[in-house]
Amino acid sequence: MKKHSILTVICAFVSAISIVSLSACGTSGNTSTDSSTGGSPTVSTPSEKPEDSKSSEDSEELEKSEEIVLTVEAPMGEVFPYLDCVKNYLQAGAGAKVGDYFQSVKSQYAPVQVNWTFNGEGARKFVIEYAMKADFSDALSIEVSTTKRSVELYNLYKATKYYVRVTAVDSKGEVLQSGQGELQTTSLGPRFMYIDDVRNVRDLGGYETSFGKTIVQGIAYRGGTLTIPPNSGYVNTISEEGKKYMSEVMGIKAEIDFRNAEEAGITLEQGSVIPGATLTYITINTYKDTFNYVKECRTLFSMLADKNNYPVYMHCTGGADRTGTVVFLLHALLGVSEMECIQGYELTSFSNYGLRDTQGNYQEHFQGFMEKLNSFEGNNIQEKTETWVRSLGITQEQIDNIKAIFFGEIEIGA
Repeated sequence: MKKHSILTVICAFVSAISIVSLSACGTSGNTSTDSSTGGSPTVSTPSEKPEDSKSSEDSEELEKSEEIVLTVEAPMGEVFPYLDCVKNYLQAGAGAKVGDYFQSVKSQYAPVQVNWTFNGEGARKFVIEYAMKADFSDALSIEVSTTKRSVELYNLYKATKYYVRVTAVDSKGEVLQSGQGELQTTSLGPRFMYIDDVRNVRDLGGYETSFGKTIVQGIAYRGGTLTIPPNSGYVNTISEEGKKYMSEVMGIKAEIDFRNAEEAGITLEQGSVIPGATLTYITINTYKDTFNYVKECRTLFSMLADKNNYPVYMHCTGGADRTGTVVFLLHALLGVSEMECIQGYELTSFSNYGLRDTQGNYQEHFQGFMEKLNSFEGNNIQEKTETWVRSLGITQEQIDNIKAIFFGEIEIGA
């Protein structure tokens, strides 16, 4: 028994020594000498810093994943708010035959599409604003449901930079997030207009002239009929939505119809279908015959010299022949180039009113008109047209007023 007890004690002692040795081996890998402390041993913990870094990165990733983002994707580069067939014709320039590009379409315009992405929740609607001023003080707005991620913009001014803002709004009317974008419309061609159930509508403004000035947009328009008589065969009378837009957005004060009451199907007593606008019939014929309507043309240019008649909408049935002739002469008076005057006339081809080709099916009509215009004194169509306008009995003061109105030097309605 005594011998066994001594052996037990010896084994226990050896085990204790082994444990101490193993402990020393286990910590020696983390022991270093810090020269800054005179060689005193220190213990580093390299695992602590990576652990803290990983925790910080995880937090940042979590924050990023919770961030609400609304991104607006507006068209890049030069934007053409009209059909490709129109674009191709306009880009072809002087001498282009519109018949080579002709397509019978409902209208020439094409909407500009703006898209956006949104990763948040709780939105009740999106509010889309588009403006010509960076502070959005002149913005027009559209509201759409949260199922939408795109919107089509119509009737944008030509040669204009637009600022676009999309805002997600919750059920309390509070802003969840918003995003902004920009787009630039082309200076090529006219500003095509979308008016519900009206065809061939264009703004007369946006053109650079021989006077070194640009015609103001948003004050004068040309287009197709707003009303039709029974059994006329036409079906595109203006809708209630169209009437509202022409009244409230375009602000039309005067409607000039180059037909007569019988052809239009509405009396002067009934008045304009545009709320708040006056109706005037100035009955004329087309092309070279227009020059024979001296009294009627004098009435027209007298009205155009009065700032209180703007914004104005001029039309016949299709906005093609009678309207096309008048607008050619008005643009010529204002110094629009002959090429652009011809384009303005031929662009009716891209509508449902048929081809108007000055080198093709309407060549005879157009040549007769130009021969008559060129018979007036002047070195170019601007001077020749001004000579003709004065021959109507329109004074130089009235002509100067027309120019000042269209060049934005006289405030309309003021």
